[in-house]
Amino acid sequence: MQQTLAEIGREFDTDKTQSPGYIENYERWFGPLRGTPVRLLELGVYRSGSLPMWRNYFPHGLIVGLDMQPNPLEKMPDGVRFYQGSQSDEILLNLLARECAPDGFDVVIDDAAHVGAIARDSFRILFKRHLKPGGIYVVEDWGTGYWDSWSDGSFYRMVPEDGAAQPGGSTSLRARLARWLGWTQPSQFPRSTDPNFAAHNFGMVGFVKELVDEVGWGALHIRSAETKTCPAGYR
Repeated sequence: MQQTLAEIGREFDTDKTQSPGYIENYERWFGPLRGTPVRLLELGVYRSGSLPMWRNYFPHGLIVGLDMQPNPLEKMPDGVRFYQGSQSDEILLNLLARECAPDGFDVVIDDAAHVGAIARDSFRILFKRHLKPGGIYVVEDWGTGYWDSWSDGSFYRMVPEDGAAQPGGSTSLRARLARWLGWTQPSQFPRSTDPNFAAHNFGMVGFVKELVDEVGWGALHIRSAETKTCPAGYR
């Protein structure tokens, strides 16, 4: 009887078994690929326990790991390769894709920096060039974008009514609505509009929002065509 991914994961030094929902979702999405010659790239391998875990789960696959730190594995298992370097290094990403998955990766997992600008670089390079059509691209731990202790995370904070940009990139809802709708007079603002409402448009949360916007672009495009205008910020 085949082991589940959770059972395999417990045999190796990986934190993916410790976070609720991770293993279950991976099993759900990766299950149909299990018996195929998968090409899987993981950005950020920490203590590298996930590499042999993936190799055991995909016995016919090739598992590729990338990390800024040196290879922590004393012996490389069959079907596993490791590259040292940055997840935003375009030359390196193109190289490892050419050497390990010339026809494209089936799965890419970003479990590296968890910093929006860096995750965006990896996505820009890998998603269009080196992920197979219908492949799976996973961005782990984007909730770090809400952690004040993280480099591009921030707690909710008050912003001025004029909508001046804050150090983290927050802009007041009132200012954004004013730009969108062309409001110029205070009487045009409904009382329910909270001038201190701040929203993420940067960091990991901003990156995820960009992905959502991309998926919803069709609806936005249709609406813009109907009104013959292009909403501010989408030029």
